[in-house]
Amino acid sequence: RRWSDGLHQSIEAKEGISVSEQSQVIAKVTYQSLFRQFSRLSGMTGTATSDAGEIEGTYGMKVTPVPTALPVARRDYPDVAFKTRKAANDAL
Repeated sequence: RRWSDGLHQSIEAKEGISVSEQSQVIAKVTYQSLFRQFSRLSGMTGTATSDAGEIEGTYGMKVTPVPTALPVARRDYPDVAFKTRKAANDAL
C-alpha cells in the first residue's frame, strides 16, 4: 500500500531511504458510485435512522431499523465530578 500525492516519497526522503517514483492512479471510485452498484446494503450504526432522508436521497435506498433481540442492559448513571484525583480513585 502506498500513499498518494507525493506523501509516500516525502516519508521515504525523511527516513533516508531511496525515493521511489510516484505511482500513477488508474481509476478512482467514490463511495456513492460503489454503493450504487448493489441493490441492498447492510450495516450497523447508531445514526442511519436519523440520516434516513440523506441516505435515501444519495443512494436511493430506505433505512430499516432492526430492533435488538434483548432489552438494553446498559445502566445510565448521572455524571459525577471530583475535585481531586484521590477522591476519584476512592470512589472506585
